[in-house]
Amino acid sequence: MEVTIGKKVVALKFNFKALFNANRDFSNVDDKGNNLGDGATNLFTRILMGDTAVIPDVIKVAGNIGKASNDDIFAAVDELTEDGAKIDETLDTLKDELKNSGFFKKSIMTQKGNIEEALPNLKKKEQTAEVKQQVSTVERILKLLNDNL
Repeated sequence: MEVTIGKKVVALKFNFKALFNANRDFSNVDDKGNNLGDGATNLFTRILMGDTAVIPDVIKVAGNIGKASNDDIFAAVDELTEDGAKIDETLDTLKDELKNSGFFKKSIMTQKGNIEEALPNLKKKEQTAEVKQQVSTVERILKLLNDNL
């Protein structure tokens, strides 16, 4: 998969560097500020949810584009999606790219296992409105992952 950034054609590579960048830039952090290493899963989940704003984020991590301007990145999104006419096709292609990358798939599968392990403990907590919302969100994410891996 290639995109034009500025005047340069760039291949999107879903290699270890892209995984590292995804986990560095898009992971959640715990209460102590520690990176949870779930950035790849977060990107994948956003793709599955149809979040079009994930496209520039994927370009940033997989394109090794350095300090490209937002305008150049947005132009690349327009190019990939044919000005929005092929958003769903683009998201499907990105989903397949992440699934077919051994690095991303391993990371996503590991996080899926962590989610499956944590869900029963979350359900055991006092079921406040906040906890119920968290359980619902985690169950939805887990279903998306199970349906798409």
